[in-house]
Amino acid sequence: MNRYRRLALLMIAAAAAWPAVLSAQAPAQSVKPDFSGRWRMEKDKSNFGSFQVPDLVVQVVEHRDPTLNVHTVETTGKQTSTADVSYFTDGTPSNNIIKGRKAESKAFWDGAALNVRTSEKDSKGEDVVIEDRWELSEDGQTLTRTSHIITEKGSVDLKLISQKEKSGS
Repeated sequence: MNRYRRLALLMIAAAAAWPAVLSAQAPAQSVKPDFSGRWRMEKDKSNFGSFQVPDLVVQVVEHRDPTLNVHTVETTGKQTSTADVSYFTDGTPSNNIIKGRKAESKAFWDGAALNVRTSEKDSKGEDVVIEDRWELSEDGQTLTRTSHIITEKGSVDLKLISQKEKSGS
């Protein structure tokens, strides 16, 4: 009886350890970054192509996966505009108003990068697709947003580099 009891205890111990063995063999899941914070554009590192470079872009991001809320203030010359958009990082479509026009976005993770694909109409009613990619530096202090904008007349690539502002700034 003692031998059977020892065998039963070994089987219980092995069963208890099995999940740890499986997780050690499973490929590591990439950790998704938290984009939350107040981000200020680095004008000299950003690239707006043929578009006028704004004097200031500040974005306040509230990120509680799968929800990402972005409040943007942009100043160019004497004009200041604001925008508030929300995305769902699980691929659920979100509807926003961007520059007075309806836009639908779908966001999804590609490893540690967030891709956002937005479809809208321009002021002439023509289709515009914006493919944004959000990437955070390893130290979490630099946010790089690359945008590929596709219109009926062609496409353009832009890059917005922002630094995280310290709390209380």
